[in-house]
Amino acid sequence: MNTVLNLKNTVLLAAAASFFSIVGCSSEESIVYSNENNPVFRDGKIIDPRDNNSYGVALIGDLYWMTENLRYADSVSTKNLAGNTWCHEDDAKCEKYGRLYSWTAALDYDKKFNSASVGYVSSTKGICPNGWRIPSGNDWLSLVNYVETNNGGEGSGTSLKSTETWSASDEVRKPTNRFGFGAKASGRRNNDGETFMSTGRIAFFWSSNEHDNGTAEGWQLRHDVGVIQLGNFYKDHGLAVRCVANKNSANIVTGKDVLDSSYLEKIPQDYGTLKIGDQSYRTIEIDGVTWMADNVNVNDDGSSCYNDDKEYCKEFGRLYSYEAALKICPDGWQLPTKTQYSSLKMYAKTNAALRSTSGWSNNASKGLNFWGFDAKPAGGMDGKDFFDLKASAYFWVNENLSDESKASTFWINYYDQVPSFMSYDKKNKYSVRCVKK
Repeated sequence: MNTVLNLKNTVLLAAAASFFSIVGCSSEESIVYSNENNPVFRDGKIIDPRDNNSYGVALIGDLYWMTENLRYADSVSTKNLAGNTWCHEDDAKCEKYGRLYSWTAALDYDKKFNSASVGYVSSTKGICPNGWRIPSGNDWLSLVNYVETNNGGEGSGTSLKSTETWSASDEVRKPTNRFGFGAKASGRRNNDGETFMSTGRIAFFWSSNEHDNGTAEGWQLRHDVGVIQLGNFYKDHGLAVRCVANKNSANIVTGKDVLDSSYLEKIPQDYGTLKIGDQSYRTIEIDGVTWMADNVNVNDDGSSCYNDDKEYCKEFGRLYSYEAALKICPDGWQLPTKTQYSSLKMYAKTNAALRSTSGWSNNASKGLNFWGFDAKPAGGMDGKDFFDLKASAYFWVNENLSDESKASTFWINYYDQVPSFMSYDKKNKYSVRCVKK
């Protein structure tokens, strides 16, 4: 069940053909650019040919979402924009936050419908580029459901907010932008024609759903609330617009490098530090358990570097026999049990959520490192043969098996959806992570 705070019964009142032409954020009544053509992808971003604005894109569930607020402002080609789109307080903020639109402008309706019902909405393309649309209520719910199913319970709002622009709050966890949605605290424009409010504290987004003659559905993220909220807003308020497209849309996917995943490097991880000898290791708390976030790299008679090359040890840590693994963790730490790895698997849900964002041989399946576990594909050693470097991560598990010559490993690879447990000869050598007792 999704956790959406429903504000729908409380109306939020006012304070009571040149492809390469570049759009500006001017608030002039009339802005004109080229005729509309289909958008294209370039360098992982969608390029809107109407004004050459580019937008990041993220695949979240079965929908592509723009990861930036729309900045389209051609009120000659799209006459319903005239006088119904604004930059927040000053033009310079348009580039940072995107534009604000009335609901009728966003849906490309005459402003007379600010106080009259549109009735049946036959198309929700609105002012979005070809192949894209203003998200419906169902689109927003699909986003929330997917996020809350895959974010380990941290709160949909926390997962959807960008790591920048938000005022700090002691009430909720810092934003993580875990899925790349990148919501900025762009505020809104009230219908008094003068007041801009809530920059740095709240983000407001239109839905294509009409509520009644004077109001339409919108979604909001607050700096002091951990979930996304649904409400009704006056149609002539100025809210931000995100565009959405179906995963199988013919206009969307033109190559394998469609999505810009640079946001993954910016997910804030609250790493601690553990000293073992003269080496420092990162630690991370995941679901109440403190894990090492690096593979152990302590020289031991029962350990090896991959291909006996010390450079691999620097990047991936050492590989240990099971007996060596049982003894290598420092005081106060231990080799993780199957119960602990099983809990980690349940919490993270997917291999990708645990894998590091680099080092994997298949770039199309590189990791997301959602939780800071940062699993590196160190491979393993079977007898004298090394294997699976940059393809798999194997971690010894502290578990007694009926076959005393074997022990369990927690196996993460680039092609399966979820981690699994595999048993191998104790003389094999694999990576080691430690957990705090």
